[in-house]
Amino acid sequence: MHIRRLASKCTGGFMPASSEYGGYSIMGHGQFEEPYGQTRGWTIKAAFRGRLFMYCVAANNTGGRSVLLGVDQAMPGDGSQWQLAVPVSSKKDWQGRLEIDGQEPAHGAGADVSGDSFLDWTIAWPNMGQLEALKQGKTAVLGVGKQDYDFSLAGVAAAITKIEECRSRLGVVPASASPSSQAMKVAQQAPVQTGSGNSAASHAAIGPEPADLVESIYRKAISGGDAFNERTRVQYLSRELVSLIVKDEQNSRKNQEPGKLGYSLLSGGQDALKIDNLQVAEISRQQDRADVRVGFRNTAFGGNAPVETVTYQLQEGDQGWRITNILYGPQHSLLGTLTR
Repeated sequence: MHIRRLASKCTGGFMPASSEYGGYSIMGHGQFEEPYGQTRGWTIKAAFRGRLFMYCVAANNTGGRSVLLGVDQAMPGDGSQWQLAVPVSSKKDWQGRLEIDGQEPAHGAGADVSGDSFLDWTIAWPNMGQLEALKQGKTAVLGVGKQDYDFSLAGVAAAITKIEECRSRLGVVPASASPSSQAMKVAQQAPVQTGSGNSAASHAAIGPEPADLVESIYRKAISGGDAFNERTRVQYLSRELVSLIVKDEQNSRKNQEPGKLGYSLLSGGQDALKIDNLQVAEISRQQDRADVRVGFRNTAFGGNAPVETVTYQLQEGDQGWRITNILYGPQHSLLGTLTR
């Protein structure tokens, strides 16, 4: 740790600063950062020191109000800290307040916040409740000493999803995008994991990426459509799943009784479904297989609905990515329902 701080001084402060918990401040000033992606007005980058992944950060400048939001990798281990940075000078170990839409974040998150400083930037360390409130808000104000810095939260939910994807991949850009030179170096150093079926490297990518495919299913539902109807399901589901669903429907008609799928494929539940606060991110990939996690709130009955999560398993074949299973919980999956 002492060596890192000394190196930072010797390079004029342009080395990502070490935080008190042993992580990295999201202030690389571009020198250590490589492009990762863009979403809804936010630019996401991944930072590396040599082959070592340090953090993912999203930058926005809506209305001329600069703001950075990111999450780092503690050294060593799996720990991390979300960070919110604004161009306001402050002292080290400052204490302040974070208000969203003019009020204190709900659900016990509180408005109190603390953090660090780096050159002319103030870094806040929001808790997970405050991060959740940022996703749902429109504007925020960070109070640092006697200064209040207000900024827009437009697109921040999508930015957080992209940051989470970036960190889960240790900054390695998905295969569909154009990988940065540094991210490629990291990918080349990672151990090769062999999947079954057709290798993604054996043919050019066809159709949307896994996260985009899954998100389109929910976007269609939000607009009143059904991606899993008889006509369009082949565009999303594997041949095995389509065959099993058709067989179940035929048995249902033949026996004049309900089929096995007595629930929404989007949620795994039987309740009415109104999707809000949708979050979609690819969480793992091994050559031709990928997992995509979906988070949302079912606001069909109003109130503060809890976040529900669903995991999609996909495989790439000659027609592109297709869903091979949908996991709703430890003992509940689409494939399990159809084959029981």
